[in-house]
Amino acid sequence: MKKVIALFSVLVLLFSLGGCRSNADVSSKPQQTEEVKDSKKYKSTLTLLYSAADTFNPYDAKTETNRQLCKLLYEPLVKTDNNFKVHYSIASSVKIDKDVCTVKLKNVKFSDASRLTASDVVYSYKLAKKSSTSYKNKLYGVDSVEAKDDSTVIFNLKKSDPYFANVLDFPIIKAKSEKRKDSDSVIFPPIGAGRYKVNEDNNCLLQNENYHGKKGSIKTVNLINAPDNESISHFVEIGATDIYYSDISDGTILRMSGTKTNINLNNLVYIGINHKNKKLAVNELRQAMSSGLNREAVCKDAYYNNALAATGFFNPLWEETKSLQNIQITPNSQITVENLEKIGYNELDKDGIRRKSNSALRFSLLVNKENSARVAAAKLISAQLKEYGIGITVVKASYKDYKKRLKSGDFDLYLGEVKITENMDFSSLVLSGGSAAYGIKSSKDEKEDDQEEKSKEKETFDCAKVIKDFYKGKNSISDVAVTLQSDMPIIPVCYRTGVLFCNENIENVNMSSMSDIYFSIESYKIKLD
Repeated sequence: MKKVIALFSVLVLLFSLGGCRSNADVSSKPQQTEEVKDSKKYKSTLTLLYSAADTFNPYDAKTETNRQLCKLLYEPLVKTDNNFKVHYSIASSVKIDKDVCTVKLKNVKFSDASRLTASDVVYSYKLAKKSSTSYKNKLYGVDSVEAKDDSTVIFNLKKSDPYFANVLDFPIIKAKSEKRKDSDSVIFPPIGAGRYKVNEDNNCLLQNENYHGKKGSIKTVNLINAPDNESISHFVEIGATDIYYSDISDGTILRMSGTKTNINLNNLVYIGINHKNKKLAVNELRQAMSSGLNREAVCKDAYYNNALAATGFFNPLWEETKSLQNIQITPNSQITVENLEKIGYNELDKDGIRRKSNSALRFSLLVNKENSARVAAAKLISAQLKEYGIGITVVKASYKDYKKRLKSGDFDLYLGEVKITENMDFSSLVLSGGSAAYGIKSSKDEKEDDQEEKSKEKETFDCAKVIKDFYKGKNSISDVAVTLQSDMPIIPVCYRTGVLFCNENIENVNMSSMSDIYFSIESYKIKLD
């Protein structure tokens, strides 16, 4: 039976690849000639997975495979590399003056040879804002967009944002091209200006002869239909695809033989804090908990090294704040004990938990039970802090109940994960009223504390003012980084990473990032088997 299944898989693969070559109007003889011409060493085809039932519209695609393929078909204004550094794509320049961002465009053509203009950028922006994609979330800071002329786009921002350029990686399509249909009312893929275009049968990608940048040796991208997770697992297992990417969002990972590259997601895993709890409202306790963590062990044992230990609040690979962040990734016993003793927790109860008078350091840590990696991380954190006399009980809840308890404030601590947009804005997470600022005190809460004379252990975060002033142009990102670490409104644990597996025969895979996992495809060289 196994032999039959294997034979069937090979036949399916051959049929898929053969169909692609036929539709591309490339016979086997010319294709072999092209490979021989290239020093008899490299081949000009790449094989990837896709879903035939899904679309190649970047604002409607549902599957991860098709969403990633769209990055080959459509170019953005800019891309960010794996260290969040901006690289111009369609944009020739991006200038930010307070709350106005001016983007100048290169002389670029779409795959149909028509010129890409500022009106196409405005049109694509509006599609992004109406979509349910990550692009919509990134563009939250835009108030309006206008085409000043054919090669100039003006983004009017809701607030000054020095790093707004980092989120300008939404795909640009030709205006209204997503509405085109054939005689049977089947919608065509939108027209893009990317490195590749879709063939007539929508089952193969061909190199775009009108692409404005360097054209690489990969002339054709063969596509294998993998409509669900089971089929994806199968094709990865038998080595049918040359490249496989996963953000490991559910904690599970498929392994493929070949080279592995970590893709930085800018997804922060952190301990959220209910600041209405008078014990946790004390900065020294939060600092003690932070310094008692073994972040390196959490990355290794809970995330299987698919995470980077947090050295501060910002991603440890981001150059702008790298030198300013000094949170240790392994425990610092001295700092932990000093902070606990400073606030009077000098005694141990019968269970080894620190206390002062009748007040013991016992807390619950809420976690979504449906995420296995996060549950494992919560258990590790509990064990690590127990060594310093801080009692942590892990409370596992369904995602629905988890969110309900966060919104109602029914928690002491929680283990969360949030995607920090590439402009590195922490406002929604650490400022009261933010969409993810669970447990952060509002100004109303602080006034009530004053009225009830409960201000001895109450704090007004300096980071709130520093962040707000940063977006008024009064502070630097250095001020924000240092103040967040000093105030510790939440406790950063690690930044998750995704994985990119490539066939070991592919050379020059570099700069791959969440912005574009195929960042350097024009430099790929694929050795013949």
